[in-house]
Amino acid sequence: MNFESNSEKETESIASKFSKNVRESDIICFFGDVGAGKTVFTRGLCRGLGFKGYVNSPSYIVMNIYKTEMFSIYHFDLYRIGSTEELIEIGFYEFAGQEKSITIVEWAEMLDGELPEKRIDVRITSTDESRRKIIIERIG
Repeated sequence: MNFESNSEKETESIASKFSKNVRESDIICFFGDVGAGKTVFTRGLCRGLGFKGYVNSPSYIVMNIYKTEMFSIYHFDLYRIGSTEELIEIGFYEFAGQEKSITIVEWAEMLDGELPEKRIDVRITSTDESRRKIIIERIG
């Protein structure tokens, strides 16, 4: 799936509509530069999945948990993760792909050789200050 977004609101709307394609235990891996819109997309995705609370980037705390009627959403930000050992320490493998959950991973490039075989890749590229190109692909 390929999308063009002209604003944060449009990115959230695309993500909310995309949420209808998300299934239990999905792991969604985000790729994109700083400020590309990974957290904005995550906010729309969480809204589409039924979460009504505040969604923010867990940059300094590494993981946020959002609860909906159907899912626990585990939102990881791996920007500051430097090794597989650190992934183990933060409990990444204990949370990712659990039943009745959705796992969202910002900065999935930090997983390097640890990317799950079955996942959804979301690549967000800035084309200018407000425009984004969004490519979504189910892998495996």
